[in-house]
Amino acid sequence: MPETRRWSPGDHVTWTYYTTQHPTRTVRPGTVVLDDHRGIVVWIAPGTEVLLPVLENGAALRRAGDEGMFTAPRIQSKQLWTGNGILMIGLPDRPYSVWLFYKDDGSLGCYYVNLETPLERTAEGVASRDLVLDLVVLPRRDWHYKDEDELEGAERVGYFTPEEVDAIRADGRRAVRDIQAWTYPFNAGFEHFFPDPRWTVPALPAHYTWDVDLTRR
Repeated sequence: MPETRRWSPGDHVTWTYYTTQHPTRTVRPGTVVLDDHRGIVVWIAPGTEVLLPVLENGAALRRAGDEGMFTAPRIQSKQLWTGNGILMIGLPDRPYSVWLFYKDDGSLGCYYVNLETPLERTAEGVASRDLVLDLVVLPRRDWHYKDEDELEGAERVGYFTPEEVDAIRADGRRAVRDIQAWTYPFNAGFEHFFPDPRWTVPALPAHYTWDVDLTRR
């Protein structure tokens, strides 16, 4: 992540994932918790309007299967984030971001390690390309890979080359080493995070458009 302007706590930004194969994007508006030399931390609140790619019938991409989710026609949807909120942590020197999911009682459910290309700073937030393979880390530090079948499907249909898949798996091994060493952000106390009650839910910037509105389904 190049050194550019930093945001202040409470600022509204977008966290975007794009692909080189499709024009649709995943865009999550969020509130900055902190932004310093260690990276950026953004809170995605329940009820936030987000943009997500979906199949032409409005179904989630995964409904098309491990190969079809990368090749089937897709459209841009607007949806509501209905979970308990996500704390997303972007790291300037790691091939992944770390997301914290919380239970209904506010306690930590898990850490989610999302393999991705290095974060790019944009005028409105950060952007990256998702690399499909992920890891789930439980509070007691047990971990396992997630979406290995989808990565294999992506390789079969040419979404990733064999060389890219090898590099992604190497990134996963690097993440495992960081988990085992319990480096930042795992050791930073974010499991006790609670959003500032004065924060408002950020809106999607006005320039975004979508093909289907699924916020009321």
